[in-house]
Amino acid sequence: MVSKLLALEAYPNLRDIDFRVLRGVELNMRHHRWVPLEDIARFARLDVETASFRLGKLDNWGLVRRRSDIGYIGYQLTIHGYDALAIRALARKGVVEAISTAQIGVGKDADVYVGITPTGEKVAVKFNRIGGRTASRKAAYHGDVFQDKHHTSWLYVSRLIAKKEYEALTLLSPIAKVPKPVAWNRHVVVMEFVEGTELAEMRDTDLTREEAGRILDLVLEEYLKIVRFGIVHSDMSEFNVVLTKEGDILIIDWAQYLTTANPESFELLKRDITVLLNAFRRRWRVEKRFEDVWPNFEKAWLESRGERE
Repeated sequence: MVSKLLALEAYPNLRDIDFRVLRGVELNMRHHRWVPLEDIARFARLDVETASFRLGKLDNWGLVRRRSDIGYIGYQLTIHGYDALAIRALARKGVVEAISTAQIGVGKDADVYVGITPTGEKVAVKFNRIGGRTASRKAAYHGDVFQDKHHTSWLYVSRLIAKKEYEALTLLSPIAKVPKPVAWNRHVVVMEFVEGTELAEMRDTDLTREEAGRILDLVLEEYLKIVRFGIVHSDMSEFNVVLTKEGDILIIDWAQYLTTANPESFELLKRDITVLLNAFRRRWRVEKRFEDVWPNFEKAWLESRGERE
């Protein structure tokens, strides 16, 4: 997992020509695992010597990587180079003016930072980071985005997952307690900033059993509404519920959602409910039986599909 935004360190040194070069690597990675130097130079409208010089600097900053043992000199965009392109696009669109160098959240697939808009408002900026040592495990979480993809880079998969989460938040934010989406570019989702704490980060002693019971009721009530709307989270747990400073809840991390039209969503919904109930029972001794909770969710799932029990 990336611990800091290296792109922010390099960003003040980058010129327009560097972004053209990075864009040339990005676009040509659709056709090459390692993009030939000549193709990058052609895209960036540079001679090969100048392109090679700029790529050397980008390599030193960790934004691209170089390989010369493949019969030609080729380059790949790194996740840091992808960060730089996304930050540039969001800045030019007036979405963010600055991004902090300190993380406010780390997940199995993403890092989250605080951004500042041109009007001075805080936003959460989520960088999806699929790939690396746990790439095969992470791919299993997002198998749907791999369908019919014969040559797919991890950068592209990260983009598809960010797009999927942005779509989910756009659908759900008018009717449910989820973060409001602001923008999406490449592998980055910008959403409203909410002061709060993930339940997983809280100590068991931070909540009484009565307080935890109230929170569980809020989560189940909200999730029932979402299922009735036609969406299943597929990864519900104490890691994906935020308790806000006002004592309300938000359900986060929607990159793995399925619609209830997908037959697999039924078993995943069962798992979601089981995981939630087990977490509250284990940590806060809140006793709520699956047999008592499940019928309402099964009914909502069926109704969302236009079916009856």
